[in-house]
Amino acid sequence: MIKIFIVDDSEIHLEGMKSILKRSDNLNVAATAQTPDEAKQLLRKEKYDLAILDISLEEETDGLDLAQLIKVTYPEMPIIILSHYKEIRYIIQSLKMQLNGYLAKDTQPEDLISAIQTVAQGKGFYFGNTIAYNDIVKAFGGEENIKKRKPYELSDRELEVIQLLANGYTSKEIANELNIDRNTVETYKDRIKSKLDCKSAIEIVVFAYKNKLID
Repeated sequence: MIKIFIVDDSEIHLEGMKSILKRSDNLNVAATAQTPDEAKQLLRKEKYDLAILDISLEEETDGLDLAQLIKVTYPEMPIIILSHYKEIRYIIQSLKMQLNGYLAKDTQPEDLISAIQTVAQGKGFYFGNTIAYNDIVKAFGGEENIKKRKPYELSDRELEVIQLLANGYTSKEIANELNIDRNTVETYKDRIKSKLDCKSAIEIVVFAYKNKLID
């Protein structure tokens, strides 16, 4: 039986998740909390097999702060983020924090259950089907899925573009930031994809983080 701890500031969402997870015989919602302080109190009292956290509780990103605390205090506890947010900056932050999954709240019940089962088995980072950047799964599904691409031969400008992509910039915003034409940005992106053997911008960013090309 997988003992699950859920933190969400919405009572409706908590009750909905409890109802969904009852469909699986090996999942048990052992405790729920609606605030970071309540969550911390419960974590001190009992050990759980997996945590599901909303990003925004009392403040915009205090769910991620709570996730960081759990990672430090209970490093073996897998953490799945379940959030309204689909922005790439939150996804990248979750990856950098070495969390275990990221789902949007419009995820289908079956996908939520699948995510928990997958993460509990230690099978890497899980993305829900409603995340627009779910091709990241292929890039972050495990070390075996990331090719050894050397030499990279990236120019300083190409590294700048990668860093801005990681910061969530669009091509237009990168062009403005670097004072270059948008078509030039697209050319840089195409070159980077070719050099790193990546198919999308998000794959570029994940590869760069995994291989320490950017901070």
